[in-house]
Amino acid sequence: MKLRLTLMLGVLAVIAAACGDSGPAVATVNGEPITAEYMAALTGEGGQTINVNTEDFRQALTVEIVWAAVIPAAQREFDIQVSAIDVAERLATPPARYQALFAQLSADGASEQYLKTEAERTIWRDRVIAELIRAEDGYIESTISEAPQEVTAGCVRHILVDSQLEAQAVLDRLNSGENFEALAAELSTDDISGSDVIGGCPVGFGGFVQPFAFAASTAPLNEPFGPVQSEFGFHVILVEQRIGPPTVEQLRDDPVNFYPGVTLSGFFTPWFNDAVRTAEIDVADSVGRWSPDGVGIVPPEQ
Repeated sequence: MKLRLTLMLGVLAVIAAACGDSGPAVATVNGEPITAEYMAALTGEGGQTINVNTEDFRQALTVEIVWAAVIPAAQREFDIQVSAIDVAERLATPPARYQALFAQLSADGASEQYLKTEAERTIWRDRVIAELIRAEDGYIESTISEAPQEVTAGCVRHILVDSQLEAQAVLDRLNSGENFEALAAELSTDDISGSDVIGGCPVGFGGFVQPFAFAASTAPLNEPFGPVQSEFGFHVILVEQRIGPPTVEQLRDDPVNFYPGVTLSGFFTPWFNDAVRTAEIDVADSVGRWSPDGVGIVPPEQ
């Protein structure tokens, strides 16, 4: 199956485009070439003639161009380095946030080189984000003091009802010894409730609505808690496991491991896009032309 490469700005991260490969350049980034031979090897088509005037090729080349711009920017600004050992470890034991990505790439028939490339990109992304978060004055400290749910995860069930009176009645029945799952099946208006852990286990509480997220982060473990009002109604919750919140020192040491994806992307995407916009990018006429406004390659005029 031919691997289709799609640009996902702010989601994936990168390896430097191959420089010094033999053959003509299909693009240059800050004077460094990306060759057709490199692109063929990356997509598992090494040794074959590659058609550079196709949408698939332009999409794949766009990914390499933007990351060839981003990696030197990360090196200059943060003095970040990524080693072959780092890449091997990432492929052997990927963090949970990347397991689905690598599984899908393998299922799609990605080449070994492409898997290594994507693994390295995830490391670049994580390390840049960590530096950006640490550089935001007071951000980590305010997270712990004002929004601990943003960096807390765990396993939580709930029973959702329409009124505070109903929620209090549920809580009273639970405190008298009735079964949480049985009451959820009887009373909850949410399909995912007592019999299922919300969002999986563990799940980051930062993705829940407020004040549900705060309650999940602070409620006693394994005890019915509530009522908690949200935009959906009134909840009685049961927190079965909680991971975090971390200390300030733990959060500063590894912020990517704790903050939810939306927060990480909020730091990374503007920096990433700025690195691409400020790079000097040229594309071979046979491929098309670079469009900095749209961050992509426009096909050659017919």
